[in-house]
Amino acid sequence: MNILFDLVHPADVNLFKNAITILAQRGDKVFVAYRERGILEKIAKSELPGFDVIRLGKHKKSLAGKIFSVPFREFQCFNYFRKNKIDIVVCQGLTCGIACKLLSIKILHYDDDSEYKLTFYLGKLLANIDLMPDFMPGNGRNIVKHKGFKELAYLHPTYFKPNVRSLADYNVNPSGYVFIREISNVSVNYQHPRVDLNAIVDYLVSRNLKIILSIENKAEVDKYADRCIILKEPVPNLHMLIYYAKFVISSGDTMAREACLMGVPCIYTGGREMLANTQFTNLDVMYKIEDISEIHSKIDFLLDPANTDRIRNQMNELVTTRFDDTNKVILEQVYKLQKSIKS
Repeated sequence: MNILFDLVHPADVNLFKNAITILAQRGDKVFVAYRERGILEKIAKSELPGFDVIRLGKHKKSLAGKIFSVPFREFQCFNYFRKNKIDIVVCQGLTCGIACKLLSIKILHYDDDSEYKLTFYLGKLLANIDLMPDFMPGNGRNIVKHKGFKELAYLHPTYFKPNVRSLADYNVNPSGYVFIREISNVSVNYQHPRVDLNAIVDYLVSRNLKIILSIENKAEVDKYADRCIILKEPVPNLHMLIYYAKFVISSGDTMAREACLMGVPCIYTGGREMLANTQFTNLDVMYKIEDISEIHSKIDFLLDPANTDRIRNQMNELVTTRFDDTNKVILEQVYKLQKSIKS
């Protein structure tokens, strides 16, 4: 059966990479498309060697550009899907829904962001299966819920195996550094005033902490090169670097949740109000802070090994006993759609 995975954000690569590999191994013909955005193409090709990765459409920075790029991408998808006789599209964020409906293609849509209203309602309206974690609101004929988080599609212990040798190239030791992720504000989800990253870095340096920095806006790299180890994407073993960090400071919500699920506390500076993040703030493993003095205080709190050890142990127990293997859930829903097509 012809199954296409549509990648529209860098996080989609990790979400679907295990399902892509498993489906291809079992004999399905798997296509991978992406919407051009930042380093998404590089990440997809790095994480999915052996698969042809096809560009369909481009992410635009301006509001007008975003609006006009939608019908253009739908047109491109329509032609590509029809040519390749696609049976099922799997995606997170529906930017090809009209094309799928016109061609009677089944849609499996994953969504964990009800705050992004357009995608949330498009999924409910157009998807054959709208798969989401159980903390998401709403019910419907096409909605399927599971226990856990999208990040467990690749961070579940079935797939993620820590290896301390991954630190060798960075001259750091376990718990001997802080990992910072700073995203740009081109997305409509992140257009708000930011905490001063420079002030955070200065404070960490004053506490004699090594810093590994992943920064999306490469124009600002020179501001931090003398104080931080700057990562160049795509980063081999990125999640190993997060796993062995003392703690994480992130303006991106996906990486903030990734850290928490690996048992690493996170100071979240992205400003978004998300149900997905609230699960972790309620567990006292993620700290949503935008005031610089409060960030300094929380850094001091997390330097105490008793606090970080408590978080590591708490999250390890939850991941192994309470939450689903999200990749397994995704595959179960793909198989359900395949069965409906054959019947």
